[in-house]
Amino acid sequence: MEVQDPRFLCDDHCGRLARWLRFVGFDCRHDQSATDATVLMIAGNEDRIILTRDHHLAAMVLARQAILLQSSDPVGQLREVIDSLSLVIDQARVLTRCTMCNSPITPVAATDIWDRIPPYVQKTRTEFKTCSVCGRVYWEGTHLTRMVERLRGIGLPV
Repeated sequence: MEVQDPRFLCDDHCGRLARWLRFVGFDCRHDQSATDATVLMIAGNEDRIILTRDHHLAAMVLARQAILLQSSDPVGQLREVIDSLSLVIDQARVLTRCTMCNSPITPVAATDIWDRIPPYVQKTRTEFKTCSVCGRVYWEGTHLTRMVERLRGIGLPV
């Protein structure tokens, strides 16, 4: 199955996968308190592909609208989604969405967020991004490097 610019909805079994999908630039909703009925409603209303490890939920959905994941590892799950839909990770989309709330993130001047940046980062980084919805601040650091290395470790070109 190949899908152009897919939008995803992770059920309560796949919350960490949601963050990885957002990290590589895909629109992915996740609400761990959503019931199966709510997940089905949101997916239908917003044309989202459900990602789940729940056999019961997957059985309630048409095959083209859900992917039943086998792996318990979120990076392994990411690989399953990419393989299932023949997706390509676009380098330009990496770190363009907030990994916490799924909103787009945008560059911000350091002076606008200076009080939210740790002292060491203030001395070592000059470029920052922020989420206008939840306020989370992003910068390139060791965490980003580790995430990229983990993706490369499973053969994803990031």
